Amino acid sequence: MFMGITIHYRGRLADLSRIEDFEDRVLDFVLEVGGLARIWRTFDEQWPARMVRGLIVHLAPGQDSMSLLVSPEGWLIGLIDIESAERGELTEPPWCFVKTQFGPIEGHVAVVEMLRALKKEFIPELEVSDESGYWETSNIAELAKKHGFLGKAIEGLAEGLPQSNLSHEAAEDTDILARRIEGIAAQVHKTLGRPSEHPPLDFPEDSDVLPPDPQAMEELWDKLYKYNRRRQERLNRGIEERRSTGQDHDEAFDDALRDELALELPDEDDDELIPFHPGERGEEDKDDEPWERESESEYDEAEPADVSLTDDPIAAFERERHPLLETATDLMLRLHKTFPSKDPQFTTALQTLFDGAGDVVGGLAQALSQHGDDDEDDDLNQRGLQIAQLKRAVRGAAFAHGALFHLRSAAKADTVADLLRAFEELQRGMVEVLGRVREGS
Repeated sequence: MFMGITIHYRGRLADLSRIEDFEDRVLDFVLEVGGLARIWRTFDEQWPARMVRGLIVHLAPGQDSMSLLVSPEGWLIGLIDIESAERGELTEPPWCFVKTQFGPIEGHVAVVEMLRALKKEFIPELEVSDESGYWETSNIAELAKKHGFLGKAIEGLAEGLPQSNLSHEAAEDTDILARRIEGIAAQVHKTLGRPSEHPPLDFPEDSDVLPPDPQAMEELWDKLYKYNRRRQERLNRGIEERRSTGQDHDEAFDDALRDELALELPDEDDDELIPFHPGERGEEDKDDEPWERESESEYDEAEPADVSLTDDPIAAFERERHPLLETATDLMLRLHKTFPSKDPQFTTALQTLFDGAGDVVGGLAQALSQHGDDDEDDDLNQRGLQIAQLKRAVRGAAFAHGALFHLRSAAKADTVADLLRAFEELQRGMVEVLGRVREGS
């Protein structure tokens, strides 16, 4: 039986002008430990100046969503306080909390150490109450005892904090666990204690300058994944910041692309726009003058290149799908049928569930679009992409699996148990494929 272990915290960001630095450093740390995070911007239409900013964080599978949202006054607020903060109804910093009992013990430590680092760097008056006592004592043995079975509700993770996959015997050895936790603490303070400054990542296109071995290529693709995730969150932040000033979504999106990602967008009436019809331009003229077809009838009467595909494209797609991708897609549909409710008490758990399941489907679609586990192509670049996306899928499955523990009262018990088993089986299959791709087989 798992004990309920909750970390309560409240405080005020000392300098609101550093909110983006605060967000970027936390995002860096979460990505480093294989977690999930979303930079958040929201406001009430009647009071757009009262914007709630910050992040929603998932440090480890099975943990509650953790709010690092900040009210216009600079107070940390919980997820249930968002609307009140937008309307200015809060009169003091509220207590926020995160439950950790269904996650690994290392996840609890990561939350506590992250709060320590944030207190030092951004929230000097932060108050924390940890039901395990670890915040006050740093007593690992007592934390392990109170955590109950060392947080073994979530096992077999290939990504995220418990990367070493400790055996039960090793996990019960306090010395081994202490070394693991010391490593986590060091990683937290190293990441959060430095500015989030990342030079542009230039991915080499020339095969002659690509990393020479599979491990180096995997590390390069991991860096690219994190780089793109940071850009995605900062782009979303830029869009929402602009919308709060009255811009419509399209205008905010275009401006954010220009400013946040330094992209040059063509004007709508640009005379140099090239008319292009997918599938109608051959290799021989792709660099020539802008192409225009002479008549509609000529195109309409053209014979398809592959009648078997055009006769039934959906059936063709089904035949091409990898079995793991087919399983993941079916599982996603089951989730939508099982949890159609928008009950507020399950909002964050459902968000984590569907975000995780989406990463499973998206990662597998990119990794296995050419059946990468059976492909004889030994190209390191392709394998690097496959590995990065397979790790994304495995990580997503772990977070979706963990979210189901918080949804046990939202569906029938046997249904949730069946979904848990389905994610476990899917994860085992993905880890097996990941191992084969890493070995180049």
